[in-house]
Amino acid sequence: MRIRKAAALLLSTVIFSGCTFASQSSQETVTTQTAQKPTEVHYLKNTMPDYGAVNYDEQRAVWLTYIDMAELAADTEEQFTENLTEVFDKLKEVGINTVYLHVRAFADAYYNSDLYPPAAVFPLNAQGKLLYDPLKTAVYLAHEKKLSIHAWINPLRCETKANMERLQGYEPYEWYAEPDIYTEYISSPEGSPFYWLDPAIDEVQEYVAAGVKELCEYDIDGVHIDDYFYPTVDPSFDAETYAECGNGLTLEEWRLENCSRLVRLIYNTVKNADEELLFGVSPQGNIGNNYTYMYADVKRWCSEEGFLDYIAPQVYFGYENPVCPFEETLAQWRELCTSDSVSLVCGLALYKVSGDSAEQEFSESDGFMARQMSDCEKLGCDGVAFYSCGQLIAENDCKLSAERDSIMAMLTK
Repeated sequence: MRIRKAAALLLSTVIFSGCTFASQSSQETVTTQTAQKPTEVHYLKNTMPDYGAVNYDEQRAVWLTYIDMAELAADTEEQFTENLTEVFDKLKEVGINTVYLHVRAFADAYYNSDLYPPAAVFPLNAQGKLLYDPLKTAVYLAHEKKLSIHAWINPLRCETKANMERLQGYEPYEWYAEPDIYTEYISSPEGSPFYWLDPAIDEVQEYVAAGVKELCEYDIDGVHIDDYFYPTVDPSFDAETYAECGNGLTLEEWRLENCSRLVRLIYNTVKNADEELLFGVSPQGNIGNNYTYMYADVKRWCSEEGFLDYIAPQVYFGYENPVCPFEETLAQWRELCTSDSVSLVCGLALYKVSGDSAEQEFSESDGFMARQMSDCEKLGCDGVAFYSCGQLIAENDCKLSAERDSIMAMLTK
């Protein structure tokens, strides 16, 4: 088993086909082992060069969202550490071994970044930096408990229109402030409250890759992105870029290729940092929607090497769903994963069991998640992932408590 290398990080060499308009610009089998930690708390590679990535043959994962992070945020590092320790202990008790930790949701950083502004929910010091580094703390606590931690980012979604001023001093704000120079680098499509980066632009892709490289300087075990690719099907979103760089492709083909370039670039950036790190994508569970609305070429990513290590589709459907019944949809995803290098982790909708988003089929009987987990096992999935952490560790909700017990019984059997 190879141990994580302490070599300097390198961005991958990638030939871009896009455009630049501005003249400037088995159950608990660990696939790699960890070295014994020193008594001091060390977080970064240059202080802990022999640290090896912690990843499991079978992922039992959970999404720990920016909403969860806001609830965990505290005025002091000590209190944040205490809050996160309690959460990780609960996850371990259930049988979770992998955490997809939200570290950038709206072009903000839950870590000290030179490229993105600090997340507003955490306290700042006099220099405008985070008073403490939540990601450092999370990585140390996770590895202390043998949890794998994948840094989860939304690479293209930025702030709301009302909050764009928060990006002053960072690249997206420059693109926002000078739209005549940086044509279509960043815009807010009709109907969206957010600004979005355009994946067709080379400099945008390079910026995203630099942010991934920055994350890989931490002792994370992987990088994770979800289903936020193109925010609209409106041709006006990138009409000028497409006119310049369409290269004879249809708009749909061109947008698919842009997203594939971005995914490949993130993958290469992660692997150049450390080949033991994993890169995963969590697309929409409806395979057709990935093509019709998001321009995510999941069939290609699951069948060719060089795009991802695992795919975690959000198969957030019941057995009676008229469009995407669970068993049939999961079988379709299983059939897509023809590359030996791509693992299938099934995303499950725990959030539909109880609360405002509850659906009758999910909530009418106990053990619904366990039933879906059993189906995943029968189809040969490489793991499951639950959305989200808040529901998995919820207290004072009898329905979620019963569901958690059935999940734990499956994960710890």
